[in-house]
Parts: sequence; C-alpha cells; structure tokens
Amino acid sequence: MNLNEIINDAYFKDEVLAEQKPIITIQEKICAYPQNFICINGLPKSYKTTFAFFFIESGLSGREVFDIKVNIEPGDKIILIDTEQSIYDFTRQSKNLKRALKVDKLPVNFSAYLFRKYEPEEILKAVSLIVETQKPKILILDNLTELIANPNDMLLAKSLIQYLKKLSSEHNLVIICLLHNAKSTLMSIGNIGSYADRGAQTSVTVKHDREANITTMEATLMRSDTYFNPISIQFDTEQKKFIQITTQPKEKKSRKFILNDITEAEHKDIVRTLFINTANFTYTEFIDEIKKIYGVGDNIAKQQIVRYLRGNNFVNADNGIYTNNKNK
Repeated sequence: MNLNEIINDAYFKDEVLAEQKPIITIQEKICAYPQNFICINGLPKSYKTTFAFFFIESGLSGREVFDIKVNIEPGDKIILIDTEQSIYDFTRQSKNLKRALKVDKLPVNFSAYLFRKYEPEEILKAVSLIVETQKPKILILDNLTELIANPNDMLLAKSLIQYLKKLSSEHNLVIICLLHNAKSTLMSIGNIGSYADRGAQTSVTVKHDREANITTMEATLMRSDTYFNPISIQFDTEQKKFIQITTQPKEKKSRKFILNDITEAEHKDIVRTLFINTANFTYTEFIDEIKKIYGVGDNIAKQQIVRYLRGNNFVNADNGIYTNNKNK
C-alpha cells in the first residue's frame, strides 16, 4: 500500500454508521466491540486461563457465565492459541469445558492449537494463516508474552501490538490476550505489557488468594463503559465446579518494600506507564502517583523511589515539574 492509499484508507468519513453490538460485556458493561482486543493480566498460576475458558464457554453456549457474556452468533468460530500448556494440561482444561457445556465432544466451531514448542515468529505466521482461513469471531492468545522474543524490547513490543490492531481490524474480530504480571510490581511484564494496556479496549486483572482459595477478576481499564464490580469465584469440591461468591479475598498484610527487588527494566516500565496519559506532573502529583503504583507510603516514595528515579535519569525534574526522560 503506497502513501496515498494509506491516507485514503485512514481518512474519516463523516457518515451515519449502523449501531454496533458489543461482542463482550461483563455485568452488562461494554468490554469489547469488534476490531478490538482486551487483556487478561495476572501473576503466573492466578487462574487467568480458567477465566479465559469462561469467555469461551459463554460464546459457545450463548449463556452468561460468572457475569461474562460473549455475544456471537451460533456457529461463529472461536479459536484458542495456547503457547504454554502441555497436551496433558490442556486436555484437563478441555474436559472442564465439555463438562460445563454438557457435551462429549468439543463443538465444531471451537478450535485450539498448542504452540508450546515453536518460536514466536513461527507462531505469528501460523496465527495469521489460521485467522485468514478460518475467519473466527473470537481469537484467544494465551500467552502474549510468548509471542515476542524479548518482552522488554520497545520496537518488538510496539510491532506486536500493531499486529494485533491490524489483525482485529482487517478480520473484524475480537482478540483476548493473556499476559503475565511481574511479581515485584504486579504490573504486566515489560514493554509488551505497557503497549498492550495502552492499546486494549479493556484490561482486567485476575488475582488468586491461596489461603481463602478465592480467585477474583477486576477491571483495571475500561475505555467504553464504567467499571464492573469485582467477580470472585471458588472451586466447590462437592459440586466439582467453580461457583461465584460474594466474599472478597481478605486483604493481605503489605510486605516490606525493598527497592532492589525491582529490576531496572521494571522501573522503566513503571515510568512509561505513569506518563501514558500525561506529559508532566507537579511534585505533589508525582509523589501521589508513585505511592499508588508502587504501593508505598509517603516516606518511601520521597526518600527512596523518587531519588532513585531521578538519580538514574528515568525522570527529569525542572522547576518542580516531572517529565519522562524518553532518552533513558
């Protein structure tokens, strides 16, 4: 496509469009229209994949599942790309799905591909071909981190997110991306996480409380609607299935903050996230943001974190105005 074709394709035509039906809603809140992607974030083993299968179950059954509703037509294709699970682990997940749908065989409009042993470039080429030939309405990528050689590489991360935007737009589908969070910051990993959150229509976080055996999904970014209430589930050993509960996981005692536990790459990622929607902060505003994102108090924010960020040139401070040092 030459430059004139790109400009013509990008030109906004001021015309009346048909009402667009949301593809994914949670508690009737709009999470995804066609030609968009959403992110499910969480620590490893936090049951992100379990929640992804609830989206699949809703789409295949036409029912609402734990307040999740996937609005596609009967027969519309759902495709899952798994980059982490072995065939034995995935078989267990598929058995749970069949049990929930009350079927002996997976529906013909659902397909899964296990790419654990392949390289990111090979997987992406395969995904493009699968989407081109099978034309799904829902594409699930579990896990997005495995589709990039280096999650901290800015150019690779941006290229992958542009790929998702193009794929969803050209094929009029919704993509559900799963992403790991870093243990130290509880934020999605690396530049891929930053760009994914920036480009997603909705981002949710899944947290698992081991003591209470409760898993909760909550909204962290909603671009098209107000935030839904957190959804908590628990596995009922007698019924041998997950049930929805109203009790939220109890708050854990905050652990001691150790600055050295956070890597330089993670600090960079946090700074980029801070400045996604604003060019600068006053000192007071910057301290408030640092306290929220690092989960610390006033003294640690001022005496440790801000000093570290300034000392390592992650941020610039000029006359009390803090800006991102994009050259760092």
